[in-house]
Amino acid sequence: MADLENEITELITRIAMRQRQRISAVGDGFDLGGLTPHQARIVGFIEANEANDLIARDISDVTGARAASVSALLAGLEADGWVERRTDPSDSRRKTLHVTPKARDLVKHFEAGVRAQGRVRLSTLTPEEGEQLKMLLTKVDQALTD
Repeated sequence: MADLENEITELITRIAMRQRQRISAVGDGFDLGGLTPHQARIVGFIEANEANDLIARDISDVTGARAASVSALLAGLEADGWVERRTDPSDSRRKTLHVTPKARDLVKHFEAGVRAQGRVRLSTLTPEEGEQLKMLLTKVDQALTD
């Protein structure tokens, strides 16, 4: 059984690596609107988390970057019209981060490209095999979360 577990683990790892490579290729050919890949990731992170009252400190915590570096990065993104800092109504000292409509459009288009490229190709499977694979992978996924 250990050999089978190793083989399946290796297969899943290989599939995941190939999927990451395909998704990464989308980013390589995508127009980031003048942003560097790092800036684009930060804009995407802000867009995904802005409902959680994201602040600059949160970006420092996640990236491990110094607060001054994050502040400079955000100042540039703000000056170029990608993000806004808004005063928190409950604490005037706190500035929450939000993306502009221009940034939201960029993220939406990028995500659509990633989704289109990132779909697992199951054309070699019959519909029944696809359902069976889904059931088995779901079972493995649930076992890993327990």
